[in-house]
Amino acid sequence: MAELGGGRFRIERNLGQGAQGSVFLAHDTRLDRKVAIKLLRPDQAPKSLDEARLVSKLQHPNVVALHDVFIESGRTGLVFEYVEGETLSEYLRREGAQTPVRAVELMLGILDGLASAHAQGIIHRDIKPQNIMIDSSGRPRIMDFGVATRNAGESGMTGTVGYMAPEMLKNMPVEAQADIFAAGMTLYQMLTGRLPVEGGSLFATLNRIANEKIAPPSSIRPGIDEQLDHLVMVALFKEPQERYANVSAMREALTDWLEAGKNEPAKEGAGGSRNSTLDFLLRRMSHTADFPALSQTISAINRINNSDSERLQSLSAAILKDFSLTNKLLRIVNSATYGQFGGAISTVSRAIVILGFDHIRNLAVTLLLFEHMRNKTQAEQLREASLKSFFGGLLASTLGKKSGWREVEELQICGMFHHLGKLLTLYYFHEESQQIAKRVEQTGEDEQVAAEAVLGISYQDLAVGVSGSWNFPERIVGSMRPMPEGPIRQPQSQIEKLRFFANLSGDLLPLIEQSPANADKFLAKVMGKYAKVVNWPARDYQGMIQEAADHYLHYLSILGVEQRGSSFCKRLRQTAGHAPAADEAGFATGDVGIEEALQAAEVQAEDSAPLDPAAILSAGVQDITNTLVSNFNLNDLLRMTLETMYRGIGFERVIFCTRDTKRPMMLARFGFGLDIQQITAKFSFDISQTNDVFQLALARNADVLIEDIDAESIKARIPSWYRAAVPAKTFIVFPVVLDKKPIGLFYGDRTQAHSLKIPPEQLNLLKTLRNQAILAIRQKQFGG
Repeated sequence: MAELGGGRFRIERNLGQGAQGSVFLAHDTRLDRKVAIKLLRPDQAPKSLDEARLVSKLQHPNVVALHDVFIESGRTGLVFEYVEGETLSEYLRREGAQTPVRAVELMLGILDGLASAHAQGIIHRDIKPQNIMIDSSGRPRIMDFGVATRNAGESGMTGTVGYMAPEMLKNMPVEAQADIFAAGMTLYQMLTGRLPVEGGSLFATLNRIANEKIAPPSSIRPGIDEQLDHLVMVALFKEPQERYANVSAMREALTDWLEAGKNEPAKEGAGGSRNSTLDFLLRRMSHTADFPALSQTISAINRINNSDSERLQSLSAAILKDFSLTNKLLRIVNSATYGQFGGAISTVSRAIVILGFDHIRNLAVTLLLFEHMRNKTQAEQLREASLKSFFGGLLASTLGKKSGWREVEELQICGMFHHLGKLLTLYYFHEESQQIAKRVEQTGEDEQVAAEAVLGISYQDLAVGVSGSWNFPERIVGSMRPMPEGPIRQPQSQIEKLRFFANLSGDLLPLIEQSPANADKFLAKVMGKYAKVVNWPARDYQGMIQEAADHYLHYLSILGVEQRGSSFCKRLRQTAGHAPAADEAGFATGDVGIEEALQAAEVQAEDSAPLDPAAILSAGVQDITNTLVSNFNLNDLLRMTLETMYRGIGFERVIFCTRDTKRPMMLARFGFGLDIQQITAKFSFDISQTNDVFQLALARNADVLIEDIDAESIKARIPSWYRAAVPAKTFIVFPVVLDKKPIGLFYGDRTQAHSLKIPPEQLNLLKTLRNQAILAIRQKQFGG
C-alpha cells in the first residue's frame, strides 16, 4: 500500500482526477482518521499553496476543512477532511431535478459557506455542483478553492464554462457578485435538472451567457412559482450591481420565500393576501444592491421633523453626503425660477434658511428619486416613465397655484409620487413590467387592472407601502391613492387638496401624448370629471400645461438631463412651443437644440468632476456677506460657514466647536462628513493647559495645519483623545478668538496623511470665512 507524508498517510484508493492533480482517500495513521489528499502536479504547487493558505482560514460546517499541507518528492499534498457522500453533480444525475423546497434548502447551506468565505475577503470563483459535496447527513459542503482569490476586483476568465459570470467573460473586475451568479446557476440547475445556458461549443455557451436573456426556471419546469422564479433571476442579472447586494441578501430572500410558503395557509382574506404580497415585493427590492441605500437616504431626510431643534443641521448633513445631489439642488435654487429671492445661494444651509425647510426637503427627495430612476441603464421605458413623473410633479404644483392655494410646497413631490408604483415596477420588477405591457396589448384592459393581476397588488398600494416604509407623512402617502368613486367634492383639508391635485395632474398627463384629433376630446373628459371643484376653461388648462412645461424643460437643462430620443420630451416641447431638441443622430434641428445638448453635456461633466475650490469658497464668502446685513440666526450662519469650508476644500469631516460656559472645555457643536455624529460626541478637550496642538493653537490664536499626526516632530503633541475619536491623519484648525479670549474653533480633516494641500488663495478665503464668523458673533453680542 502506497504511503505519503513520510509514511503518515496510507493511500486506500483513487477518488478522482482534476486539473490540478489527483485526489486520494487515505488513512491518517497519526490521528486515526480518513482524509482526502489532493496530490498536485509540480506546476500547480505555488498556486495551490495559495489555496491552502486561503482555505486554512475557513472553519465552517458548509466548507470542507483543510487539515494539513506537506511536500514530498517535489509535489505538494493538501490534506482535507474526508466527507462521506457524493458531489451535488452526482446527486443530481441520480435524483434529477429537486423540489423547489429541497433545492432552496440546499442552496441556503451553500450560501452559508460562501458568506463565511466572503466575510474573510475570499471569492471562490468556481461554484458549481461538482465542487459541492453532499455529506451523509444531506448537508452541502463547498470544496476546491483552487481558483479562489482574496483580492476582490481582480479580472480574469477563471472558473468553469456554464457558471462563469458575464463580467468574468469581459475581463472586468470580479467581485463577490460573481459567486452569486454561479450560485444562481447552480440553484437553477437543481430546480430544472439542467443548466440555464447551453451551447454547441465553448464559444457559443460563453456568448449566450454574456449576451442572451436567460429564460426563467418555470419555463422549463412548470410548477415553480413566480416569486421563486424572480429570486433565481435576480442572481442571474447580466450587470453585477443589479444582483443581490451580497450573499447574505440572497440567503435572506430565499429564507423569506421558504417561510412564506410555510405560513401561506394561515393567511386569509384579500387584505392579508395584499399585505403579504406587499411584504414580499418590499423584501425583493431590499435585496437589490441599490434600493437599501436609496431607502436609507430618503428615510433619513423624512425623519427630520419640525420638532427637531437641529433640523437645518440634520437636513444639510443628509443632502451634503451626496455630491451630485448637492450640486443639482444648488443649481435649481439658483435658477430663474427662484430669482425673486435675489442673489446667489452657495450653500444648502442658506437655501434652507431662505426657501424654507419643507421646500428644500421635498426638492431633495424629488431630485433623489428622479436621478435614481432615470439612471437605470436597462430600459428606455423606465426613462420615459421617470421623465413623465417629474413633469407630473411640476404640473401638480402649477395646478395648485392656479387654484389660489398657497400651501403648494408638497404638491411637486405628491404629483411625482402619484406615479411611484409604476416607476418601482419598471425599475425593480422588470419581468413583471413586461408581463403587464403584454397583457395590456393582448386584452386591451386598463394598465392598473393588468398590474394588479400580475403583481397581486395595485400600483397605488405598492406606492403607498413603499412610501410608508420611507417615513413619508400620511398627507403625502394619502395623495397617491385614487379619488373615491362618485362625484368629486370640494377638498377641505390639506390632505384632500394634495390628493385632488395629484390625481388631476395624473389624469392630465396622458394629454401630452394624444394626437391633435383626440386631444380636445381627452381634455374635455378630464375637465368634466373635475368641473365641480375647478371649473377652468380649456385655454386655462392649456396655459398651465405650457407654464409647467417651460419650468420642466428649464429644469432638465439645469440638471443636465439628455432629452434626445425621448418621445415624451419631444411632444412636450411641441406643446410648449419650444424649438426641437437634437435628433437621434445627434444633430440639432435648431440653435436651441444645440445649445441645450451642449449644456446637458457640461452639467453631466460638472457632476462627475470636482468643483473649483476657490470658486466655492468665494461664493460662500459673498453668501455670508449678504447674510450679515440681514436679520440672521447665528447658528444658521455658522453652519453656512462650515458647509462652505466642507464643500470648498473637500474635507472628509468639518466640525465647529464652542467654549463651554461653565468649564474650561471646548465642545463640538455640529459638523458635516463621515461618521460625524459619533465623532462630535467624543470631540471635546480641556483648554486650561497648553500641552497639545489644539490647546496651543487656541492659546496663541494660531491657524495650524498638521500634515501627518505621526510625524516625529508633532506626534507627541497629538492628544490621546483625538487619536481615539478621529481616524484622520491630517487636519487644520482655525481658532475663533474674541477680545483675546478663545470662544470657538473650526476644524477640518482628511484621513490620509499629507493629502491636505491648501494653496495660499484658498487658505486666505478660509481665514476670511473664520473672520466673518467672528464678526457675526460680535454683532450678536452687541444686539445685532
